[in-house]
Order: sequence, then structure tokens, then C-alpha cells
Amino acid sequence: MATGLVIFIFLIGSLGPMVGEQVPRPWFFLALMATLVAVSWAFFVMLESRLEKTGRTRHILRAERLLSVSRAAVVGMHAYGVFALQWAASARAAVGGLPVIDDLAVAGPALIALVLLFAGYAPIQKRLREAVLFRFLHEGRPIGRALTRWQLVWEHVRHSILLALVPLMLLRAWIECGGLATQWLGLTGEAAGWVELGWQVVGVFVVLAFSPWLLRFVWDTVPLEGGELRDRVERVLSRNRVSARNVLVWQTSSGVLNGALMGVVPMARYVLFTDALLQLLPVRQVEAVAAHEAGHGRMKHLPWLLGSMMAAALLFAMAFEVLARALDLPQNMEWSLVGVGASVLGAVLTLGFVSRRFELQADAFAVADLSRHPEPLSADDAGGAAVVPIASDAVTAESVAAMNAALGAVSELNGVPRNRFTWRHGTIAWRQEHLESLVGTRLEALPIDATVRWIKWGTLVAVALAVGLIVAMGFMPA
Repeated sequence: MATGLVIFIFLIGSLGPMVGEQVPRPWFFLALMATLVAVSWAFFVMLESRLEKTGRTRHILRAERLLSVSRAAVVGMHAYGVFALQWAASARAAVGGLPVIDDLAVAGPALIALVLLFAGYAPIQKRLREAVLFRFLHEGRPIGRALTRWQLVWEHVRHSILLALVPLMLLRAWIECGGLATQWLGLTGEAAGWVELGWQVVGVFVVLAFSPWLLRFVWDTVPLEGGELRDRVERVLSRNRVSARNVLVWQTSSGVLNGALMGVVPMARYVLFTDALLQLLPVRQVEAVAAHEAGHGRMKHLPWLLGSMMAAALLFAMAFEVLARALDLPQNMEWSLVGVGASVLGAVLTLGFVSRRFELQADAFAVADLSRHPEPLSADDAGGAAVVPIASDAVTAESVAAMNAALGAVSELNGVPRNRFTWRHGTIAWRQEHLESLVGTRLEALPIDATVRWIKWGTLVAVALAVGLIVAMGFMPA
């Protein structure tokens, strides 16, 4: 959630006037942001007090809703400051227009507000984590160390805010270098526009390719030590022809249960498992999570997701431009912002729809892989010598049970209800039901594979339409 908000904050700042009338008293904007944070903190304190007295979980849910609403309000207030109060121009002037630093100055109040809002919510999260640690202790499970309020805040900054901030700053620095290069080469007009556009497109892919190498140091990660677990994970990657530089343990003090594949270039691609996942899940379920992440890599989900979002953003923007010309709308700041909003809307809608289908495909890929490579039965379970089950050409109930158990553990131990909807992943219950419907389905005829093929063809068609409209309507970079 916070990662996406950081991206929106920088996008809004980049769309605001670079220069213009400065706010006579910029403290007014800062006071508004501070008031929002202070009011939210007061409600967090009240909800924490009620939780302490009653122990009712409804106060936790209210605190989570308050955090979501307050974060959205921060982004809205940031947009108000940038476009109505000329905050972007004032912030850039205050730092002398220094490249990259000026972008941080514009986004600074909003980013600080996001951190402080989480700091207000952190005591409630601390109580939740302590309850989980106590439960693990009672059940004899491994437990991590308890974190203080500000350790939780720093963990949130590293794992959520810096996840977006580091690549954004790298991309901004890349773009600035492109602008300096065109000046050094003496390019002007249309030629300079095309060169800078090409440089920016290349920069997006370069940053996406190599920022995982930096993020592994931003996050608290260590290599997974050799042994059966690492061997099983590496076999999953190898048999699916997915290369990774290393398999890492993401240390979260047992506070998060998750896995991830980070990066698109093998030399800077990492497979991550949180410490809690490795401590609490059986090896077969860890193997299922590894196969899910291998599915993302094998199916090239990240490049296709980014491509579909860019195609949708272009198509929505060009559709608005066609409508604006047909209706002869004035070319002013207000209508320009509507056009930008249409482009962002297209990207956001596409992100949700495509990402959720990609998750279903990665789940299906995992159970297909486990069905082809079933769990060997030990000598004790087999009543004699160890038995290697025969690979199946259809989805097995055992593979679905392993993947669904892993999803259920993610839901339970992260404190996320099975029916809670998230924009990128849908609900855990929806994904589990989809997997259960696949039992007995031939591995070469998984329905979600056909759906994803249509998505990829649709992406290519959208790109062709957008490019055709750009050429037909005479849009050229300047």
C-alpha cells in the first residue's frame, strides 16, 4: 500500500509546475499536513486505549481503516499543495533546483507524513505481533525478537517506502543525466525530444533490472544456508529454467510470512523467503511457494505487467485526447490534469486486473510443478522402503493441498483475513477456490493459461492502437 502511494506522490510532484508563483507562506501547506497527522495520531491513541480496555478486535480494524484513509488524505493534500498552492515550485526554489534533491524536497512533507502516520499506528501493530509471538511460544514454535515502536517504523520504512523510493531516485538521476547529455551534444528541438524519450524508456528497464541488487542491501537479507531446504528450492528453479543470483532470507524478526522473486535480469535476480516462512512452513509448502515464484519468472510476469500498464496508460491518454479534440475542449491546466487522471486510471485498473490473473497463473504453475514432482514417501510412511510416487499429467489433490496450506498460513500468520481483498492479489479464499477447481485438470490445459494468453495479445493490440493514434494525431516529443 505505502509503496504505491510513494509512487503517486512522486508522480504528482513531477506533474506540478516546475516554476511559477511561489507560496508567500509555504508554512500554510506544511501546517495543513501537520494537522492531518496530529488528528490521526489522536484517533490512534484513542483506539489503542480502547483496545487495551476491551480487547475487541474491531478497534484493530478501525485503526487499519484510519491508516488507509489518512494515507489517502496525505496524497490528496499533497496534490492540493502542488497544484493549488504552487508547493512544487516553492520547494524546488528552496533547494536551488538541484537535480533529484528538488524531487525529494517536493515529496518530503508527504513522505514524512506517511512515516508519522505509521508511527501512530505502530503501537497497535506491536500488540498484534506480541500476541502472535506469545501464541508461537505457547505452541512451541520458533519466535523472533520483539520490536519496539520505532524499530517497527524503521522496518516499515525499509520494506515499504524505500522499496519505491530507491528505484524512483535512480530513475530520476538517469533522466537528469539524459538531459545533460543532450545539452552536451548540442541537440535541440525534435531531435533532443526523441533522444530524451528513448533515454527515459531505456532507463526504466535499466533501473528495474538492477535496483534489486541495491534493495537486497536496503532490506535485511542474508543468503539461505546450504542444506535440504536450499537444495529443494534450487531444484524447483532449475527444473523450471529460472535463474537467480542467490536465494535470500528476508529477516523480519518473524513478523512477516511471505516469499518473492525480485528482478528480471538473472545476474540481479533474487529469490526471497522471510524468516517466518522458513521457520513455520513444512518443506513441501516452502517448495510450493518457490514454485509459485518460479512461475512469475518463467512466465515473465513483471515485464508483461509493466507493459500492459504502459499500454493502458497510453491508450487511455490518447482516447481522452481524441475526445478532447472532438469536443473542442480548452487546452488548459484543468483539462490537462483530467487527461493525466485518465492515463493513471487506465494504468491502475490494468494493474489490478492483470496482476490478479498473474497470481492465479503462478498458483496454477506451482501446483502443476508439484504434480510433476510429487513428494517422496518416507520408509515409515510407506511401511518399508522409501517410495517415489509417479509424476502425474494432471493436477493432483496433494499439490493443491500443499499450495493452499501455504496460502492459508500466509493469511493466518500475517493477520490477513482470507476474504480481505487486495488490489494486486485479490483474496486468499478466491485463490484457494481456484486451485481446488483445478484438481484433475490436465497440466497442458489449465484455463488460466488461456486467459493470460488473451491478456498478452490484448497488451500487444493496445500498444499498436496507442502508437497508431500517436502517429495519426501528430504527437511528437519536444
